[in-house]
Amino acid sequence: MPLIQPEMVWLLIGERMAGGFAMYGEIMDDTGPFSALTYGLLHFFFGRSLFMHHLFAAFVIFFQVTYLNFLFIRFKTYKENTYLPAIVMLCFFHLSYDFLVLSPSLLGNTFILLAFGQLFSQTAVNKNSTESILLLGLYGGIALCFHFPLVVFLPLMVVFGMVIGGFNFQQLLLAVTAYLIPLALVGVYFFWIEGLEDFFIEFVLASRKIEGLVHSTLREIGFVFFLPLLLSTWGFFAILLVKKLYINQQKQSQLMILYLVCASFTVFVANRTIAYQFLGLIPVFTFYTVHYLVSIRKPILQSLLFYVLFLGTPFIGASWLFYKQNDPTYFEYAVKDGPEYHFSDGASVLVLGKDLGYYRNAPLATPYLNFAMAKPYLADLENFENRAKINRFFREERPGWVIDDEGVFGDLLPNYPQIQAMYELEEINRYRLKK
Repeated sequence: MPLIQPEMVWLLIGERMAGGFAMYGEIMDDTGPFSALTYGLLHFFFGRSLFMHHLFAAFVIFFQVTYLNFLFIRFKTYKENTYLPAIVMLCFFHLSYDFLVLSPSLLGNTFILLAFGQLFSQTAVNKNSTESILLLGLYGGIALCFHFPLVVFLPLMVVFGMVIGGFNFQQLLLAVTAYLIPLALVGVYFFWIEGLEDFFIEFVLASRKIEGLVHSTLREIGFVFFLPLLLSTWGFFAILLVKKLYINQQKQSQLMILYLVCASFTVFVANRTIAYQFLGLIPVFTFYTVHYLVSIRKPILQSLLFYVLFLGTPFIGASWLFYKQNDPTYFEYAVKDGPEYHFSDGASVLVLGKDLGYYRNAPLATPYLNFAMAKPYLADLENFENRAKINRFFREERPGWVIDDEGVFGDLLPNYPQIQAMYELEEINRYRLKK
């Protein structure tokens, strides 16, 4: 399986976090603060281990699958208690390889699912409790701190509370206040370490302004989701035309429609176009697919469709990856490897470009991980505070190699004589620290 570019970024974030560097001020990227903390803890205990990232992701996926099935059983989503939703959801996680990695989207959607459980409790009669409303807001706020694009679920919480859940003004205010508590606590922490401005600019603003990275095209993502979308559509019409639902089941269906709309809008907020941004769609597809499966009255047809789903979804994931590996855009998705990316001296590296292969066997030096965010920062000669920081970072961390794919470092050197004296041009767009 490939090492995808976002995974390389998360490994580097974890490495610098474990080394005592602060996010945003000393690690320039838009990854959520709670996700960065998770990567830092994993690196602290296990080092730069991609296997441990995948193992932890497996536990998170197992929890999501188990929890969603528990919700469906507890709140009588289907006429009979069944483990079919767990099996279907687990199948859908194999539609794409990057669903199985430890992405901020996966971590954040775990708490969206917990908030979703509180919304589900509101569909039951006389379940409109203060504790549930408080937890709804808290889980939503924690999810935001893992992955900023999950802010799109805030309207879901408000609309459901007002229209379907029957929240009064005080309950709605409680949910929104609880939603803001995790973000406020994170803001206080960064204010304490004098990094509040960096946090706000990089986490909230900058990644929405810079040019987005396209790792997977919308056409490829459409291929990945074609089968679950088709089955879910059949399930929706099965509910609408064939099955009779109780009041709580009708509310659950309405909630799922809102969930689908919000999850679809994450692509407009995220700065990376990649399949894992749409992980929020999997619970919706599971809900309607299972409704369709249980609505089929002929056991033979039901079993046949189940095995098509059970075997077809991993086949879709494998065929999509095979197609991607033979596509010219593959290295916009995966990290390159080869002899040219290995440095015998074990020195640290700074890549000012999109090719992250140089980090495979070398640590990152200086904060400039996200090149799209760092490029205007490094080229800004008018801000003397930024210039002082750039000079300090290069002199203190002294990257052994600077890979200057877009000529940014070459343009920067004449304005920083002390840094210029430290480096020599080894070959085209590759600078080496002088011995």
